[in-house]
Order: sequence, then C-alpha cells, then structure tokens
Amino acid sequence: MRHAPPPPYVLATCASAPQCVFANGAVDRAAIDHNIAQTIALAERAVGDHGARLVVFPQFGLTGYAMVSPEAWHDAAFALPGAEIERIAEASRRTGAWIAVQVPERHDAFPGRHFLSCVIVGPDDGIALVHRKGYSLSLRTSPIDVHEQFVEVFGEEAFHPVIDTPIGRLGAVIGAELHWPEVCRSLALNGTQVVLNPIAAAPHLDYLQRPGALHVRSVRAFENMVYLATANIAGPADTPPSIIFDYKGASIAEPVEGAPEITLATIDIAAMEAWRGAPAANFLAQIQPATTIHPDPHLHWPRNAWPAQAPSTFEDLAATEADTWRKLNAHWG
Repeated sequence: MRHAPPPPYVLATCASAPQCVFANGAVDRAAIDHNIAQTIALAERAVGDHGARLVVFPQFGLTGYAMVSPEAWHDAAFALPGAEIERIAEASRRTGAWIAVQVPERHDAFPGRHFLSCVIVGPDDGIALVHRKGYSLSLRTSPIDVHEQFVEVFGEEAFHPVIDTPIGRLGAVIGAELHWPEVCRSLALNGTQVVLNPIAAAPHLDYLQRPGALHVRSVRAFENMVYLATANIAGPADTPPSIIFDYKGASIAEPVEGAPEITLATIDIAAMEAWRGAPAANFLAQIQPATTIHPDPHLHWPRNAWPAQAPSTFEDLAATEADTWRKLNAHWG
C-alpha cells in the first residue's frame, strides 16, 4: 500500500559501543544479551527524549567485530525471525518507532554460512525488511555467491528490498556498499526515499583511507534525491561521526549536546517529493537508458561463484577480482 507523505519527523542514529561476542574461541551469549539491552535502551532514549520515529544503529552493533573465521561468525549469527531480533521488535512495538540494526544472519537454506544483514523492524509487523550485504569483499556469503538459490529462496526483489511505511519508503545499504553507485541507484529506482547505512568505521571511514570515501555519501544522496543516514559505531576520539544528508546532499546531522552517541535529523518527505517535482531537479526522471552502457554479466563479477561453500580466504576473492579485471581489459582490447 502506498502511504501519503507523513508530517516531518525525527530520525536518530545511535553510536552504540558493543561488547565483542567472540571470546576464547566461543561465542559469549551474555555479550549478545548486553548488546541487545544496550540497543533497546538507546532506542528508548532516542524516542523518549527526542521524539524519534526512526532509529538507526551501526554495523556490528549487536556483536562487535573480530577477525575470526566464517565458522565463528556463523555460530554468532541470528535466525530471522528469532529470539534476539524479537526483543528489538518488541521495543519497536513499545515505543512506536521503526528500528534498524545490522546482524550476522544464518538461514536453514544455507547451512554453515552467514549473511551480513540489515534488519528494519516496525511497530506493527515486526521484521519489515531484510537487506543482505552484497558489495565489498569479505568471507561472509553475498547474495551473488549463491545467486540461483538466493532467488529461489527470497525472490529477485530481495537484492535491493524497499519497504513502504507510514514514515516513507525505506531501504538499506551496509558499510562500504555505497562506494558502488549501482546499489543506492537500484534502491532509488525501486522507490526508496530514506536510505539507512549502518557502518563500523573506527578510526577511518574507509579501511584503505581513500579520500573519495569522505564524499561518497553526500553524492549518493544528491544524485538519487534521497535522505541518507549513516550510523557509525562508537570508538576512539578520531572515529568519524554518524552523518545524515538530505535529498540535495546537504549535511543535516544535529549532534545532541551531552549525548554524543545520538545524532538527530528532521526528515521531511513532502518537501523531498516537492523538490523532485521541480523543473530540472529530478535526476531519476532524466536517466537515459537508451544511451547508457549497462554492465555485462559475462564480464563483471560472476554469479554463483561459491554455491556450495563460502570462499575460504580473502585471496580467493582477490583472485576473482583480478580475473574479472583481465576479462574487462581483454574486452576493451
């Protein structure tokens, strides 16, 4: 159902400081419980103290991060639906706010593997959206790794899902996925109005320290005419702050005095739609598919590269990238 534009409302990002759940080769369930309780408490503060209707948490906010094996990540992963996410869904029902968290996800259709997923829960329906991270290299399972089975289990629309809610059409990207313009553009072309971006960047926004990473998010908001909220994890003093941009690419983040873990912004969907309707303002309407070069699936990243098991080392991924680059260069002559 298409909802009418809501009145302006408050979005909050919460820079949680999770305990790492990996300890002595095992998963510390008490740490998971602590992180969930911390997330719920921050969400309740954002709603109770600041009137937030949408609350966004960072990447690894429920688990912390460690350089451990894919098997360890699978052991720490959540089922969706499951008891862990239900606790956050209950907080959503209690507060009336939409809450976005990032979790490692296990699924019975993919035994022994895990996705990195962003879950948006709502006050009426519990889990409203699950986005499974596709771009950037890591040893998790990406949807493209198991393309055929992923489509069979979740459907084509699950690559870039969008949920229509009373506070706007929401979509999500995780971490560095915004470095690829195709991801946010796909969400925009699916109708997204507010893009949620959990990240874990301490101390650098980009682990390769590329200068362009400082500008990507404002550009994605600008070129797609969407609100974009990046929620970063808590860290040292030089950790990049959470950032929120409007549909013109302007920063609208408002840190809360005395509560540096909470950042606020006003989301005005009606104003965004009015801007999109202004002459010469709508980049999406002006796209020219007939003159655009579209990626060739035979030349770019392969589908179903790891259908039976996840890549065992980062070198496997680097080799695939190098092979794909050779194909592209050969194609260009």
